Amino acid sequence: MNKLKSTFLRTHSTRQSDDRRSQQFAKKLNAAQFQSYDNTPTTTQGPPTLHLDELTEMERTAYQSWWKDLDPFSIGHLDNEAVLKFLRGCCLPDHKLEQILRFFEDTVDGLDELQFYAMLRLIAHAQNGRTISRDMVFLGGR
Repeated sequence: MNKLKSTFLRTHSTRQSDDRRSQQFAKKLNAAQFQSYDNTPTTTQGPPTLHLDELTEMERTAYQSWWKDLDPFSIGHLDNEAVLKFLRGCCLPDHKLEQILRFFEDTVDGLDELQFYAMLRLIAHAQNGRTISRDMVFLGGR
């Protein structure tokens, strides 16, 4: 009888701690779900940028090389025509390119270097079949 009683108490106390864990998990999940999700249009946030220290070594080498090819005189700015010419060679469907370009609508005069890097990261994610979102800029290619 004592063996049965101790087994019952052990199982019962485990269930209580499991219930507490479940409640803690539910609270954390609830808090995560109700944190403010920024769903405002990208035009109010400005175009995404990506600094050199946020790039992987492979990305940094390729992206800087492409930037120097497109900006050989170190003007620090690419006009829209040069960007569009460059984008034609990335082999993405038009609807994917439109999704990416929507993030850069505010840049009527073209892109600066940090915006160009952000665009390239989004293109890389799109080429790998990922869904395009503004947050993908900060998801590295490691």
